Amino acid sequence: MAAFAQGAPALKIDSAQVVGLTALLEAQPRHPEATSIRALLLEWEDSTTDAVDYVCPDVLAPIPGKGIANGPELLAQFIFGSAAFQVANPSQKGALQPSQLAGMRSMLKAYKVLLATDPGARIPRFDALAVMDAQGTLPAYLEPIVTLSCR
Repeated sequence: MAAFAQGAPALKIDSAQVVGLTALLEAQPRHPEATSIRALLLEWEDSTTDAVDYVCPDVLAPIPGKGIANGPELLAQFIFGSAAFQVANPSQKGALQPSQLAGMRSMLKAYKVLLATDPGARIPRFDALAVMDAQGTLPAYLEPIVTLSCR
């Protein structure tokens, strides 16, 4: 990870690295190089044709609202989770339901880790979504929201 250090030459990542970097940020959203890794992933996201980026407001609510604890990090994690799913499953590129579900699950993993270090950063809707995911009901819950919100 030292290659991400400040002052290092400009780096680029390719699609093969997206899944691993996304998993790293799920497990360690406060990794010392997390800001640099997010910047690289966002740069990749802006230039790739390997994933289709859909950010649907009702799926992510209350993000990207102001004053939401860890909002920027969680939004980015959602985008990366969706993209990583599409990279790992090229036949699903641009498929709304599975990519939105993958983005949500990635974001919820990072959210859980962030809560472990800052219990005051709770987002009630994400707590409810995490329970749904654990119970296996998250896909059915999200399906109509994705259908309506991602037009």
